[in-house]
Amino acid sequence: MDKRLAYNISVQFCDSQTSAVHHHDFLELAYVTNGSAHHTINGKNMIIKKGDYFIIDYKTVHGYQTTGKDKFEVINCLFMPEFIDRTLKNCEDFNQVINSYMLKFSYEINKNPADRIFHDKDNKIYNLLISMHNEFERKSPGFAEIMRCNLIEIFIHTMRKVSQKNDKCDYSSISKHIISYINENYMKKITLTEICKTMNFSLPYASRNFKQNTGMTFENYLQKVRVEQSCRLLANTDKKIIEISQLVGYSDVKFFNKIFKKNINLTPAEFRKVHK
Repeated sequence: MDKRLAYNISVQFCDSQTSAVHHHDFLELAYVTNGSAHHTINGKNMIIKKGDYFIIDYKTVHGYQTTGKDKFEVINCLFMPEFIDRTLKNCEDFNQVINSYMLKFSYEINKNPADRIFHDKDNKIYNLLISMHNEFERKSPGFAEIMRCNLIEIFIHTMRKVSQKNDKCDYSSISKHIISYINENYMKKITLTEICKTMNFSLPYASRNFKQNTGMTFENYLQKVRVEQSCRLLANTDKKIIEISQLVGYSDVKFFNKIFKKNINLTPAEFRKVHK
């Protein structure tokens, strides 16, 4: 690991006038605070100036050469995906980060936000990065948690710039209700039959509508949500596997292990060993 990433993140000011073309095995968020430069990303050349920022993905080849007489300065935020959440350990794709349960976004992303230039018109991104820099320098109790919140907020503001209403996810009111119910009650014993009785839905119609909208059956979607939540608990807590099984809605730990292995290709214990 890069020595600068002892905490899985680093936020520093940099005033180098040139950066040779390179790539790296971590993610980078760079914000131009002064000056301008010719910037190369995967062979494409563009001018970056004060107020511009960009996210560099894994393996992306990039570099810059300053222009003009003004001092060129950037805020560099280097981070590993697992800084956002431990379940993202071994992730090497920014798209995977923004599609994780931490950043579920209800709009379609037109283009990968990585490897593009954005402009910060109202200094929102700048102020968040300054907050991150101050937290990183002081390292007061809870600094990593505040930095994580700031970074997620930056991602959401950025995703707004490349998003549009996702018609494919504009589910019917029935499917929306079922999804909402699952997300709020996945830890309980729930069935589609019970939901339909409560809301006076037709079971065959609701089942067919849900499958058409999500591409999954009710049971498969419920399993997906439960496994996602169990991954979070396995990676971020020391709770016993049997306890996690119960917390996500499975009273039978053997059945939980079977479902988990089917979805993740690892047992819960193996997953924890990799992501802890």
